Amino acid sequence: MRATSMTVRVDTTDFLSDPIGPATVARALVREPGEGRLLWAAYAKASYYDVPGLEPDGTPRQNTFARGAGKVGDFLSDLLSPARGDDGDGDSPAPPDLIVWGAGRDCLAHRYVRDISSVGAALRRLWTLTPQRLALHTEVVPVEPEPEPDHGGGFLAKAARVGSGLAKLGRDIAEKVSDHRLRFGANVEGEPVALPTLEPRAEIPRSRIAGFEVAHRGSAPVLRLRLVDGSGVDFLVGMTDRDECEYAVGLANGEPALRPGARAEWVARLADKSRGLAERLVRRGEQVLLAATTNLGYVGVQLGRELRVPHTPLGRVPELNVGTLRWPRPAVTSQEPNGWLDDPTIAFWAQADRADRDAVVVADMLSHTRGDARLVLTRDRLVMLAATDLLTAPPDPAPPLTAVLELPPSRIRGVVAEFAGRSLPPKPLLRIDFTDGSTLRLRDPIAARQAAALVGA
Repeated sequence: MRATSMTVRVDTTDFLSDPIGPATVARALVREPGEGRLLWAAYAKASYYDVPGLEPDGTPRQNTFARGAGKVGDFLSDLLSPARGDDGDGDSPAPPDLIVWGAGRDCLAHRYVRDISSVGAALRRLWTLTPQRLALHTEVVPVEPEPEPDHGGGFLAKAARVGSGLAKLGRDIAEKVSDHRLRFGANVEGEPVALPTLEPRAEIPRSRIAGFEVAHRGSAPVLRLRLVDGSGVDFLVGMTDRDECEYAVGLANGEPALRPGARAEWVARLADKSRGLAERLVRRGEQVLLAATTNLGYVGVQLGRELRVPHTPLGRVPELNVGTLRWPRPAVTSQEPNGWLDDPTIAFWAQADRADRDAVVVADMLSHTRGDARLVLTRDRLVMLAATDLLTAPPDPAPPLTAVLELPPSRIRGVVAEFAGRSLPPKPLLRIDFTDGSTLRLRDPIAARQAAALVGA
């Protein structure tokens, strides 16, 4: 199970700790004259080499006659083994985000990528593809201010410097003690998700790129970049399924993606369990088609020309027993068209021309219940179920769960899984199209997986 599944459980999806998506960050960087539009972008940290004469970490091999397909190939095969997973002990090497390969040292792929080995492994690296180049940017390391030199000055001057240092230390401690805000990775309660600061590191001109294709390393699918000398780079960057790689190739070639997405096998088991859990929550004998998770995140709504981020209910909603919301705020880039796709704080997106459309009605309830209401589609209805103790005025008798919203199936025109955006790995979304022309999207890989299975059923 790779990083794409780390924040997904059978009953809950939570991306609040994720960084803002790479495509949003890349758009602020690809502004060179004649650059053209962004094709795709991906974060990467762990780079390995499958090149004769090099160790997997890119350092020269002691035995220069050894071939890369031996020791290096076995090492990479172990890292890509499905049985290994991503949750091994802390001493295990990180799974690869990209693998550099070629016939020998100083091949084009090696020459272009070798210098990044000196960059700290913990730093974020952003790969950005445009019609002109494949560019690499790396995170800027914060520079700690150097201590002021001691120029003497006698006892009083030294005492003043010591006093100033103690005062700063006291302020730092006071700030840490008084800051009780929740932290979600680098995201902080009440603050907008921030974009990282990056600087250019390297680039490969498009004239040196022969093309992109889907390839495999063992059973693992990869997005393969081939260079004109026959060497190349395999991008994994969190992708686990061939459909994801096909989507990435479509982006690289400027073609619309044809894959519905969300068929990745890592989520299939979770999807089956989620549907089984939902069957115990609905009426006896009711056939569940798909069951969304409870989903931590805001709702965004494109209402005609008005962009509502985050959305607050426009229609009637029940009174709830809820506390203070303690999530990070959406990034400022989410006020731009499609900016929500890369925002980890936005879990739902509705589009409609009027506030009384079905997608907005459902969005109202998702926003009001803060994602705690679970959306379930059966043969008989689309229902949103919430814990009854969430209601200020629960029904009597009070069952464990209460339907806070129901719509007949005749109001739904279609349910599909789709990939969206230009970030890799691509975002698997569940899209519900209503007969009134409105649309609701859920950032929910489990529900999207179930919808993809319905298409093939």
